[in-house]
Amino acid sequence: MTMRAAQPRSRADFLTASGGLLVTRLPPPPPPAAPGQPPAVPANPAEGPEILLAVWDDGSATALNGHVDLGTGLRTALAQLACEELDLPMNRLVMLLGHTASTPNQGATIASASIQIHAAPLRQAAAQARAWLLAEAAARWQVPVDSLRTAEGRITHITDAALAIDYGTLLQGRQVTLQLDPATALKPEAEHHLVGQAVPRLDIPAKATGEAVFVHDHRLPGMLHGRVVRPPYAGVDAGDFVGRSLEAVDRASIAQLPGIVELVVIADFIGIVAEREDQAEAAQRALVVHWKAGTPRQPLHDLAQALRTNPSTERVLLDDGHVDEALDRAAHRLKREYVWPYQLHASIGPSCAVAHWQGSTLAVWAGTQNPHVLRADLARLTGLADTQVNVIRLEAAGCYGRNGADDVAADAALLSRAVGRPVRVQLTREQES
Repeated sequence: MTMRAAQPRSRADFLTASGGLLVTRLPPPPPPAAPGQPPAVPANPAEGPEILLAVWDDGSATALNGHVDLGTGLRTALAQLACEELDLPMNRLVMLLGHTASTPNQGATIASASIQIHAAPLRQAAAQARAWLLAEAAARWQVPVDSLRTAEGRITHITDAALAIDYGTLLQGRQVTLQLDPATALKPEAEHHLVGQAVPRLDIPAKATGEAVFVHDHRLPGMLHGRVVRPPYAGVDAGDFVGRSLEAVDRASIAQLPGIVELVVIADFIGIVAEREDQAEAAQRALVVHWKAGTPRQPLHDLAQALRTNPSTERVLLDDGHVDEALDRAAHRLKREYVWPYQLHASIGPSCAVAHWQGSTLAVWAGTQNPHVLRADLARLTGLADTQVNVIRLEAAGCYGRNGADDVAADAALLSRAVGRPVRVQLTREQES
């Protein structure tokens, strides 16, 4: 069985592709904002319904999910769920994650939400597709649906083993679209043969053999390299000094260096674009920059006091029972203060991104945990509509919590816009901390 030669690249491509069965849904509203949680952005109605699953006339399938694999094996787990409900071998399913042009807007990849919550629509879509295929086979053979069984992407008549048909045969020359039905019955647990079983990780072979799967490896024809000189308040995102602290950039200080294509200065943003990465790094170190004095920096010699003076909003996590009364009746009342120091997320490698500005569109390859919010941020930054920005999520350095993946994507976008060519930007270790 051959896989579909070329995967559709956008929702529109999926909706116009022939020889396939699609399961779609209307985009749900974003969840209400919650303190301490990553933001969510609403779906853009101009993009049409979200594609959850496609079964093709060659017997293969494409499953789509808006979350990303951060090294936890999510790509494999989601593929297991989809193939379980479809009764399809895993080597005949392509799992697309986190590409804003094609996958659903399902918010940030955090905690355990990917399987507990955001895998549910994909699983239901796969079950609905299988039910439709069974109904089509039953109609073709004029037999009851419950007399049919599925396995390995084929439908067989239980009482006549010679009577069998591939999924793809039922879809030849057809263009079928189903709207997701959350009431679709899922396969009983007793019938599971993939879910709950150990299966080989889909991502490991390419990593083990050194294929270019990480965003750090991504290359485009004519690509340049960029580095950014950070202001002295790096890491501080509020205050009237932000964007107004740069006094002067001495362009002559790097004029003698080879390979420099462009020096980009926008408010306090300073970026250098060069033909080679080492040339950009050399210019980053040599560039003379003058900043205004007095940019506030939080002293950390007294960590407890530094934490106290940071702006904060009290949030009550739990208020249950009569705490004050119980404390008043306590024989011994102890008061203690505990300081939890700052924690470094400590990515295994520095964050990296590649951007390509072409006319009125922007494509960004990034290691983000939140592709659709990054797309919205890049649209706001560049003045483009969100539909003109495509974030393509690639594997990146693992982290626990946020790293610089979104920041470096913005760097690359600004530099690519300035030069009209693809630009790759990689942060340094000190910029990441």
